[in-house]
Amino acid sequence: MQVLDHILRFMTLGTIIVSSIAIYAALHTNNRRVGADIFLKYSDRISNLRRTLPIAAFVERDAPCNLDMTPDERRAAHEIIYSIYELYELKVHGFLPSAIWKIREPDIERTLSLPFFRQELAALEGRFTRHPRFASWLEQLRRG
Repeated sequence: MQVLDHILRFMTLGTIIVSSIAIYAALHTNNRRVGADIFLKYSDRISNLRRTLPIAAFVERDAPCNLDMTPDERRAAHEIIYSIYELYELKVHGFLPSAIWKIREPDIERTLSLPFFRQELAALEGRFTRHPRFASWLEQLRRG
């Protein structure tokens, strides 16, 4: 009778362990999927906004950018910057896995380093003072 009792306890413990592993795996997979979904939505949003800007906004040159942009084009640039800010904060707070962020980080950094976007970041400079991590990251981009 004691042997049967031990077998049942062992089976119960095994069931609990297997269930715990399955729950952990499901949560981990779901978190990655949600992070990827968030990333894809923001990427689509940024891509759609980029299409509304003239090609001149994406020209790489060292001279300051003095493009005559329409208010709608400037608003689109600001929306791109704010979308990048939101995506960055989602990464910082763990809602977006770092591995997913690393996929587009070089492109994001390159975009924010373009003269037109540096000009627009300067116009928005005071808006990010309450977000020191993002402001610090932007400062690193300016220096780099």
